[in-house]
Amino acid sequence: MSIGIAGVSTASGNEAGAAKRLEKLRHDPSRLNDFLRQMPKGTDLHTHLTGAIYAESMVRWAAADGKCVNTTTFASSFPPCVAGQVPVVSALSNGTLYGQIIAAWSMRNFTPGPLQSDHDHFFATFDLFGSAVSGHLGEGLAEVAQRAGLQNEQYIEPLTTPSFGATSTVANSVTYTDDFAALRQSLIDAGLFNAIPTASTAAATTLASERATLGCDGPSPQAGCDVLVGFDVQVLRNNQPAVVFAQLLFGFQLMSQDPNWVGMNMVQPEEGPLSLRDYKLQMRMIKYLKTLYPTGNLSLHAGELVPGLAPPEDLRFHVRQAVNVAGADRIGHGADLRWEKNPAGILRDMKAKGTCIEINLTSNRQTLGLTGKRHPFPDYVSAGVKTTLSTDDEGVERTNLTSQYSQAVRTYGYGYKQLKKFAKTGLQCSFLPGATKKAALTDQAKRFRTFEAKFPAPSR
Repeated sequence: MSIGIAGVSTASGNEAGAAKRLEKLRHDPSRLNDFLRQMPKGTDLHTHLTGAIYAESMVRWAAADGKCVNTTTFASSFPPCVAGQVPVVSALSNGTLYGQIIAAWSMRNFTPGPLQSDHDHFFATFDLFGSAVSGHLGEGLAEVAQRAGLQNEQYIEPLTTPSFGATSTVANSVTYTDDFAALRQSLIDAGLFNAIPTASTAAATTLASERATLGCDGPSPQAGCDVLVGFDVQVLRNNQPAVVFAQLLFGFQLMSQDPNWVGMNMVQPEEGPLSLRDYKLQMRMIKYLKTLYPTGNLSLHAGELVPGLAPPEDLRFHVRQAVNVAGADRIGHGADLRWEKNPAGILRDMKAKGTCIEINLTSNRQTLGLTGKRHPFPDYVSAGVKTTLSTDDEGVERTNLTSQYSQAVRTYGYGYKQLKKFAKTGLQCSFLPGATKKAALTDQAKRFRTFEAKFPAPSR
C-alpha cells in the first residue's frame, strides 16, 4: 500500500501481563520468537529493497527470464550465455550449483577467509545478483511487504536508487566546482531534472506490481497489502563529487514532486576510497541543499565503521558530521560511536535535536564483527536518543525484524516496555506524512491492545 493511498494512547491494563510473559520466554528462543513475531513492531525504516529479497526468489526469477550465471564468480547476467556461463535455470536441477549461487548471493553459511572477509562478501553480493533481480522489483517489494505484514509491521521504507544512469551522465557532462549554487545551476541547465518523470513512473510501476502480486484488489488480499510503503532515495556515495551532488540534488527535487519518494540516504561502504576522502564534503553538500529543500527528509548511513576497517582518524567524526553538519533526521548504524571524538557530546546533540538512530544488530555482527558489549546500542538507549530496530538487508543477511527484537531481549536484556518503545519510536521517526503517521500510531495502539489482551494482568 503506497503512503499516497492512504497521540499514542496509554498502555492497556494487560501490558504487565505481556511483560511477564516475555520474561518467562526470555531463555526459550523458539517460543520467544513466536511471541515477538506476533507483537506489533511498527516499521522497518532501514531496509534496502534488493538486499531485503531472498536469493531463492532471485534464482527463480532469473531462471524464468533465461538469464545466465558465471560458474566461477556466480555473477548473474543477461542472455545470451557465453563461455564460463550457464543458464540459471540449470541450477534448479543441480543442487550443487543452486547452493553455490545462494551462498554467493547472501551470507548463508559464509566463513571469512584470506581471500574475502565477511564485510567484503556482504557488499559483493549486490553486484552478483543485480541482473537477476532486474525487472522484478515489484515482486521483490511484494515479498518484503508480505514478510513485514506477517510480522505485524505497518510500514516499510525501502531504499532504492532512482535514475542513476541519467543523473551520472548529466553530472559527467558539467565541470565540477565547490560553488554549489553554480554547480546546481549547471546541472539543471544540462537537464538533470528531465529524468524525474522516469523515476516517478518507476516507483508507481513497482507499487502497482507489488499490489498485483499480492492480490490486493482481489477477493483474497495477502497480509502485505496492509503494509504502507514509502521509498527512500539511495545516493551512491563512492563516486566523484559531481556525481554525488547530482544524485543528491535529483533526490531532493524528486521528493518535492512525488509523494512516493519520502526520504534521502547515502549508501555504499563508508570506507570506500571516495566515500572516505569526500565524507566532509558530502555533508556540506547536503547542508547546502537542505537550505533549498528545508522539508526534505534525511536519513544517513553514518559510523558504519570499526577499528581496522578505516584509519583511526576516520572513526572520529562521521556521526557528528551527519548530525551537526548535514542535519540528518535519522542515523543508520552509528556503530563507531565509542571511537568518535566526545561520544557523550554526540549523544547529547542527538537527544537535543531529536535525531533518531536505526540499530541494525544482525548487519553489524555480520559485516563489522560488532556485537554484545562492544556494540553502542545500549549507549543510545541509555542516553535517551530515539532508538528503533531495523534489518538493513534481511535477504542477504538471512534474517528478519523479529530476530532483531529477539536479540534485543536475549543479548541486551531489554524487557517488553522497552521493546514497545522501540516499535512506537520507529513510527514516530518514520517519514510518513503527518496525518498518515498519526493514523498509523493510533492503529499501532489498537494493535498493542489486541496483542496484550492475550496476556491477563498478573494478580497482585
